[in-house]
Amino acid sequence: MGTASMHGHGAAQDASLPAETAHTAVPPFPGMLLHVGSCLHATLVVDSQKRIAWVDDALTLASGWNGNPPEGRCAREVLGTLPWLMEALDTALTGKAAVGSTDRVKAFVLPVFGEEGQFLGACACMSTSEGSKGEPALREALARELTRTQRQYEELIDAIDGIVWEADASTFRFTFVSRQAERLLGYPPEQWRREPDFWVKHLHPEDREWACSFCLKATHEGRPHQLEYRMVAADGSTVWLRDIVTVLVEDGRPARLRGIMVDITEQRRAQQQLERTVSLLRTTLEATADGVLVTNLDRRITAYNRKFQELWHIPDELMAHRDDGRTLAFVLDQLPHPEPFYARVQEICEALEEESLDILELRDGRILERYSCPQRQGDTIIGRIWSFRDVTAEHRAREHLEHTLSLLRATFDSIADGVIVVSQDQRITTSNKRFQKLWGLPDDVLLENLDVMKAVTAAAPLLKDPEQFVTRLREMFVVSDQEYVDTVEFRDGRILEHTSLPQRLGNTIIGRIWSYRDVTQERLAKAEQERLLVAEQSARERLEESLALLDTFLNNAPIGMGFLNRDLRYLRVNDALAALHGKNREEEVGQTLRESTPQVASVVEPLMRRVLETGEPIIGLDLRGEVPATPGALRSWRVSYYPVRTPRGGIVGVGAVVVELTAERQAQEERERLLREAHEAIQVRDDFLSVASHELKTPLTPLKLLLQTLKLRCASGQPLPPRLAEKALTQVDRLSGLISDLLDASLVEAGQLPVECEPMPFRELVREVVANFRPACIHHTLEYEEHTEELVIQGDRERLAQVLMNLLENALKYSPQGGPIHVALTQTRNEALVSISDSGIGIPEDEQAHLFERFFRARNAPISGFGGLGLGLYICRDIIERHGGRIWVESELGRGSTFRFTLPVRA
Repeated sequence: MGTASMHGHGAAQDASLPAETAHTAVPPFPGMLLHVGSCLHATLVVDSQKRIAWVDDALTLASGWNGNPPEGRCAREVLGTLPWLMEALDTALTGKAAVGSTDRVKAFVLPVFGEEGQFLGACACMSTSEGSKGEPALREALARELTRTQRQYEELIDAIDGIVWEADASTFRFTFVSRQAERLLGYPPEQWRREPDFWVKHLHPEDREWACSFCLKATHEGRPHQLEYRMVAADGSTVWLRDIVTVLVEDGRPARLRGIMVDITEQRRAQQQLERTVSLLRTTLEATADGVLVTNLDRRITAYNRKFQELWHIPDELMAHRDDGRTLAFVLDQLPHPEPFYARVQEICEALEEESLDILELRDGRILERYSCPQRQGDTIIGRIWSFRDVTAEHRAREHLEHTLSLLRATFDSIADGVIVVSQDQRITTSNKRFQKLWGLPDDVLLENLDVMKAVTAAAPLLKDPEQFVTRLREMFVVSDQEYVDTVEFRDGRILEHTSLPQRLGNTIIGRIWSYRDVTQERLAKAEQERLLVAEQSARERLEESLALLDTFLNNAPIGMGFLNRDLRYLRVNDALAALHGKNREEEVGQTLRESTPQVASVVEPLMRRVLETGEPIIGLDLRGEVPATPGALRSWRVSYYPVRTPRGGIVGVGAVVVELTAERQAQEERERLLREAHEAIQVRDDFLSVASHELKTPLTPLKLLLQTLKLRCASGQPLPPRLAEKALTQVDRLSGLISDLLDASLVEAGQLPVECEPMPFRELVREVVANFRPACIHHTLEYEEHTEELVIQGDRERLAQVLMNLLENALKYSPQGGPIHVALTQTRNEALVSISDSGIGIPEDEQAHLFERFFRARNAPISGFGGLGLGLYICRDIIERHGGRIWVESELGRGSTFRFTLPVRA
């Protein structure tokens, strides 16, 4: 009997069935089984349940079957009359090829396996047996058929996208390997079969021990298994494989292994990338300063961070339920008005597309900003994201700022500055006469509700650069919520400083205010201000550089990692974690947590056991303590513990990740220190500018009035009283003194204050200064206690006189109720001691140490009552210390002060 053909087998099966039997009673058969039968031109195809999938008509006739079509029936029912064929078929259905024969016919029966190694069935090919007529031709035809069949079978195996293999069950030596092996790993199949330990030798070193143990155990138990591991390819690269293995048992013992290796390298890389992305997202969520809550459309909590719990004081056990309703009920108790809050939440949840931003006030006084937006997956809304931020400090600062702006507006209304107010639609709201006078504008230009550009057009020709002035004004209206401070120069030489700020009604900008001040005489003060601003900018840049260096250090901090089994025994640990324990990783492996680190076991062990019991990770836990690597040093870490699961979901251990935060904590403290210093520098600058502007303006106002009076009297021909000129000169002297103090302070700061020392009688100098100062003491008694002998010192006469005059003026100025001022000159050892006492307001004890610092003014000495820039004592200290002396103060609040200084006396 010749070999039958099965081309077009799938269609042939249905076509061969009579109409009355072609129904759903015929079971479906694996497509791969039918395809293999067709490729082999099989005479008979049966599935793994011994049901006939296809049979040649000649074989049906030979068996004597004359019933309904045999497809779908048991092979023994149809072919029971051919025992030699059934015996070979039974052997093939155990997974081994078999041959059955009679005197005239021989059957070759081959088992068929699926792509993942599952058994599908068997195919039988028939030929005329040896010894019959035409034996040489039949044998040649049989050889050709076997060669063709074997080639088709090999091509089929090689077409599978994986390495099909067979190996000895006891030695793991390969007996068959498909050609895909060379494509995937670069080793030819001959090398796989030739080397007895090929598989073990080419396993990745980290997978070798466990993979071998796993396969040995599964083979010994005779069960099919699959595992994922790495092998080292011929080019040195690492390839991840999923190996699906079937154990073939003979005589009750594992005899052979069959399997298929599938390349899952790209899948593994994608999985690792996904794990890194998820870890990064979780870390980012925990690191954000906002409290975040994510709910799905069923109002179940899908994600949240620790900050959210802290803001609302929600316990862990409540969050564990993931029930948004229960969480919302807990939150309502913290609100003074829970009903509107609840109604707003329901409204937002019903409007799926809506984004919202609300302000919440809590019973404890805190203010939270709530933002909500839909959570999308592609174009589909799958939930809602809620974020909460504590803006209590921000709101209080805003209220304080609004109060400050109100005070500033009232101040502008009371000073002699030129002011104009313009609405958002660029219409003039109001202006004062000072503004009109500064700009020389007629009344019709400044009518209320008039377009401001008309006033600008009339005023622009007075300026040196009118085009820039007009352009600048237009820019201010474009960004109407910003404040501007600038100067404009007139053709007649005047310089006006103008300040522009938005006019607000509550939080709404309703216009813009401009104020103008004549600052022609204040250019020198302006230059000093710019110098201070440059110094401030330099300090900020240094601060930013320090922060950048700290960030670089933190970004390169090592991370400790380890894996412990369910007995909390280290199976793997890296050098960074082992170094924390003062050991190397070889010493750590095999030790329990308590054996390795008894110092922290009592804290860490319960946490790890909780992860093992619940399967829930513990992420971002902050710990502090000492480790053997650095005894005596307190260190900080952020630790996370994750359950390690098998592919079937069983927890086999716990993974630990330890991030060193010690440097970060130290860097945070350093940043806070630098920030405090920057704030102090800014406060000193602001205090100085406030005092300087007041002190420089104070003499200018009466001086201008005196000069105007002199001008009027000259114009009218009236006589000029000397007292007016004297008063004007007094104000000029005062202004000159302020400027001198500024110049001296700059020289002191630069270390260049000129001091020319020469021998001089100090008692004579003190007596002269006291005598010159006495006429100023109209309401005070000036007492002078002189040393009996002359004291000769090496000093600068003018500078020392400046010190004495400054201390006397302070004593006079800070005792406004009158009283005695006592001056004493004595000698202590080799030093001359000068004491100047008053009975004035005194100095708070906590501020006496700062009294000789630049720009410092005691808090009980307001600007309106006590003039000065806070530079006098700063300059005095520098002069005295340059003479080799020292200066200090003794004071009691409300009981006066005594300033003392010493100078070395020449022998």
